[in-house]
Amino acid sequence: MYHLNISVLLCLIVTVIIVWLIAHLLKIYRHLNEFPTNPFVPILGHVFDYINPQKTLITLTDNLHEHGGTIRQYFGPKKPCLITANKNLLQFLCRNNKYVCKSMFYKLLKPWLGEGLITSDGQKWLSRRRVLTSTFTQSAALKGFVSVFDEKCESLIESLSVKGECSINLHPIMKQLTLDIICETAMGLSRSPHESSKDWLYSSSIETLCEVIQNRMTSAWKIYDFCFRFSRDYSREKSALAVVDSMFDLIVKRKLEKTSVDGEKKDMLDLLMEIRIDGKPLTRDDLREEINTFMFAGYDTTSTTMSLAVYEIARHPDVQTKLYEEQRMIFDKGDVQVSYEKLEKMSYLQMVILETLRLHTIVSFVGKKVTKDLFYDGKRIPALLNIIIFIHGFHHNPDYFPNPHEFIPERFSSKDEIDKFTYMPFGVKPRQCLGKNFAMVEMKCVLSKIIRNFEVVEVPERPLKLEPKIVLFSSSGIWVSVRQRAK
Repeated sequence: MYHLNISVLLCLIVTVIIVWLIAHLLKIYRHLNEFPTNPFVPILGHVFDYINPQKTLITLTDNLHEHGGTIRQYFGPKKPCLITANKNLLQFLCRNNKYVCKSMFYKLLKPWLGEGLITSDGQKWLSRRRVLTSTFTQSAALKGFVSVFDEKCESLIESLSVKGECSINLHPIMKQLTLDIICETAMGLSRSPHESSKDWLYSSSIETLCEVIQNRMTSAWKIYDFCFRFSRDYSREKSALAVVDSMFDLIVKRKLEKTSVDGEKKDMLDLLMEIRIDGKPLTRDDLREEINTFMFAGYDTTSTTMSLAVYEIARHPDVQTKLYEEQRMIFDKGDVQVSYEKLEKMSYLQMVILETLRLHTIVSFVGKKVTKDLFYDGKRIPALLNIIIFIHGFHHNPDYFPNPHEFIPERFSSKDEIDKFTYMPFGVKPRQCLGKNFAMVEMKCVLSKIIRNFEVVEVPERPLKLEPKIVLFSSSGIWVSVRQRAK
C-alpha cells in the first residue's frame, strides 16, 4: 500500500509538471502571434538556425525578407523577441525613444564592459557621453589626430613592403596598427615595439569574449547565468577577462607614471580622470568600464573595416583605379604630407568605406527593449519586449539597396543625405557610435597611404569565411597580395 501511494504521488507530480509545461509553451507560443515567424523546434525554438555561424546572417536575412521585415524568434522555452529590418518599425521606435532602452542581451557584455557607454542607460550614459563627445567628434580635435595616424601608418607601410608579392593576412597587421593608434590618441600613451608581442594575446582574448557572448545570445540554456557557469565558455570568458584586465592595469599604471606637460592636449583618459559626477571622481571600476569600451570599439571594428575595404579594393580593379587617380589629384607634384583638409577631399575613398560598411556590416545588430506597451500598425508591442535591430538585414534589403550583394561604391555618390533608417553602420540614434568621425578620419588616412604605396591584388584561393561574433569576423583571415608602386 505504501509503495502504491508513492507511485501515485510520483505520477501526480509528473502529470502536474507536464500540464504546466504544456500550458507554459502554449502561452509563450501565442505571445506576439500577430507577428510572423519561421519554423522552429518546440522548446528549443530557433537555436538550430544559429548553429552554423557562417550561414546565420544569410538565413536570418532571407527569413526577414520572406516575412515582411519583422519576425519573432524563440531561444529556448521562454517568451520570444522580435527581430526587425523594417524601416517603418525602426522609425516608430525612434519616435517613441523615451519608452525604449537597452535590450536585456547587453547584460551579457557587463562582465567585460561593465556600465560603460555601450551598456549603460539613463543619466549615467548621458553625463559621460556629454563629457567625451568633444574629444572625438569636433573637427578641431580630429585634426590633431591626423599626424598620429600618419606616423603610425609608416610602420604599416614598412611591414607590407618587406612582404613582397606574397599572400598576406591583413587583419592581424591592421589590428596591431589600430591598437597603437587608440592607445596614443585615446590614452595618450605611445607603445614601444617590444609590446607588440602582447598584441596577439589581447587580440585573441577580445575574439574569445565576442564569441562567448554571441554563443550565449543564441543558446537555449547558456543565456541563463546559472547554466552558463557549468559550460566551457564560462572558463574561457574568465581567462579572456584576465588578459583584458591586465591591459587596463598596464594603461592606468603607465598613465599615472607619465609626467604631464603644461598646455599638452588632454586625451580621453585625462578627461575621464578629471570627471566629477555629484562632486565625486570616477572610481577605478568606472575607468575600467570606459577604457575597455573604447579599446574594443576603437580597435577591433576599425581594423576589420579597413581590412575588408582593402580586400574589396583588390577584388575590384576598376574601383582601385578610381581610388588611385583620386589620390594622384590630391597629392600632386610629389606632395605626400597628409592633412585633415586633404582627407576631406577624398570623396571616392569615402564612398568605398561606406560601401564596405554596408556590404560587410561590422556590427550586425543592436538590441532595444520597450518599457511600456506600444501599438504599431495595429499590433501590440508589450512592455519589456526585447527587439533586435538587424542592421545587416537593412543593408542587404534590395528595396533599400538594389543589388545588395554587389560592391558598388557609387551608390553613395548622391549629394542627398543617406537615409539614417536604412543605413546605420555606426548604430541607431541617439546611441550612435561616439567615435564615428574619429574612425572615418583614421580609415581614410590609412587606406590613402596603402593605395598610394601599393597595388593590392586578390588572392582567389583565400576567400572570406565571415561570421558574427558581436562584430563581424573572418575565420579564414582577410588575405591580399601587394605590389609596390613606382615612386
